[in-house]
Amino acid sequence: MRPLSPDRVRLTDSFWAPRQLQISEATLPQQFEKLEESHRLRNLRIAAGKEEGDFYGFYFNDSDVYKWMEAVAYSLKNHDSKKLRDQLDVAVAVIQEAQEESGYIDSFFQIRHPKLKLKNLNSMHEMYCAGHLVEAGVALAASIGDRRILDVALKFTHYLMSVFGPGKRRGYPGHEEIELALIKLSEFLREPEYREFARWMVDERGKRPTVFEQELEDPDSLSLSPWVTNVLCADGAYKGDYCQDHAPVREHTEVVGHAVRAMYLYTAAADLAGDQQDEALEAALVRAWNNLTQRRMYVTGGIGPSSFNEGFTADFDLPNLTSYAETCAACGLIFWGQAMLEQTGESGYADVIERALYNGALAGIGLDGTSYFYANPLESRGTHQRVPWFECACCPPNIARLIANLSRYVVGEAPTGFFVHQYVGLEASLVVDHIPVQIKIDTKFPWSGEVTLAVEPEKAVEFRLSLRIPEWTEDVSFDLEGSDDEAEYENGYAVFARTWSPGDSIKIDLGMMPGWVEADPRVLDNLGRSALTYGPLVYCMESHDNDFLPQNFTADTEADVTAGFEKDLLGGVRVVEVEGIIEVVQPSEELYPPRGSVQIDETTASFIPYFAWANRGPSQMQVWVRG
Repeated sequence: MRPLSPDRVRLTDSFWAPRQLQISEATLPQQFEKLEESHRLRNLRIAAGKEEGDFYGFYFNDSDVYKWMEAVAYSLKNHDSKKLRDQLDVAVAVIQEAQEESGYIDSFFQIRHPKLKLKNLNSMHEMYCAGHLVEAGVALAASIGDRRILDVALKFTHYLMSVFGPGKRRGYPGHEEIELALIKLSEFLREPEYREFARWMVDERGKRPTVFEQELEDPDSLSLSPWVTNVLCADGAYKGDYCQDHAPVREHTEVVGHAVRAMYLYTAAADLAGDQQDEALEAALVRAWNNLTQRRMYVTGGIGPSSFNEGFTADFDLPNLTSYAETCAACGLIFWGQAMLEQTGESGYADVIERALYNGALAGIGLDGTSYFYANPLESRGTHQRVPWFECACCPPNIARLIANLSRYVVGEAPTGFFVHQYVGLEASLVVDHIPVQIKIDTKFPWSGEVTLAVEPEKAVEFRLSLRIPEWTEDVSFDLEGSDDEAEYENGYAVFARTWSPGDSIKIDLGMMPGWVEADPRVLDNLGRSALTYGPLVYCMESHDNDFLPQNFTADTEADVTAGFEKDLLGGVRVVEVEGIIEVVQPSEELYPPRGSVQIDETTASFIPYFAWANRGPSQMQVWVRG
């Protein structure tokens, strides 16, 4: 299974299409200004000798420029913009000038440590930055035919391949990224050498003695990151789980360490496993996926509860108030899930993608398109606020490139036919047996579960149309107008294998209803609590909509709920009203009065989609409520 190329899909619905336009008109221009204000572009100018000064910021800040460029590539395909093209030209020129004759480019090392290049792979992110440079180059060339950054990326890649590889120096990145980027490069150029370089790095990871163990004995390496022993070692011994270097990938049994790093590694590994039918690698990926989704994932699709390692801790450790759940990690989960989906065709991966997309990832960007969350808690006492940028600003361009490139994740094709993974309004084109076919999907999803899919081939043609049945539905129906043909069911998809004629269409009702879910009782923070969902959306209570604290509310989960769309609230959302009780806060001289002293009142609480919270200033918020 493969995604359709960007030129063959156009989003048209009222939920995602306006967000893609906002990315073009508001998000990316604002991010460019932040790249200038935060010294990121100036670092590259200094490295190029165009300005004087010292490096400023985190050593991996070049990567934010590259991710921004990748998002621009997709966005220009969706909505051409002179302003974005002009900003892109500025960034391209800076990068071209900063690259050394050898191909090397990393402004931190060029300015601060020109003699210590590639001395510390475990922490210093040179390969990570290179990966995002490659992804930007491929995206610009594939989306708008601009090969300028691709040429820079190829030159740097060839430099790295002259240093590392079989028979050369062992090496792989502490922060995975270049592996998946090399696979994209290989696919775009149809050159297998880049894929094989990625495969070598994935295979070398975790072998003892590891590359990073050796670096910890090198004074030059340690001088760059003396703190690294705190995360790579335990009780004085090298552990390596922080960067998934604890064991070879084929031996992994659970997700560990830094969440974003793990997601990027497994995304590359999934592509490589399917490429050569590597059963051992496939089995390891399934083990890790099951551990993540069954024991270590929030109901929102957020992952990585700990701020200490920006990642995983233990099974069922999913605190709400202190949840880290980095926006980049949710994006990474979508990347990995898509790779697994394309290799297996199993809808469960698309279910997780949907959960993370509409909740954990989308919550990372404000409704204005210019404010962001880095961490995404499931409870707030009023201390969480969206901000226009971060000192470590990996999340803003990451969520921008995800939304701008959303068409990659919603539909796909295989030799046998066409797949609908996510119910997004769109127009798509494909060719079946040399016959052009147009697909049009109309829907108000996620506010409604009603979907109309029209098939318009130039002439009658036979192919399979596969429609995902979401995990959250209990009453889905398909009506193929004018036909008694019924669907077969494979891997969680309703499959219509038939001859399609001009004018054919299917009406789909996903049976979308509000519902309550509970957590595994081993998630101790959620004992006695429930979370409200509506289709793919997780809901929450926010104090802006209720005159009492969300933490004081107990829901009557057996009572009927009411739902209505409010077009003037939060850009237009469906609000769900829930009956329940609250403990009324009254002035008292007793901190611990006798049981029964607290007044209990009946009330109705308003719930909004989780992705929309914290767009009206600080507030109290709760996803998991008593009930």
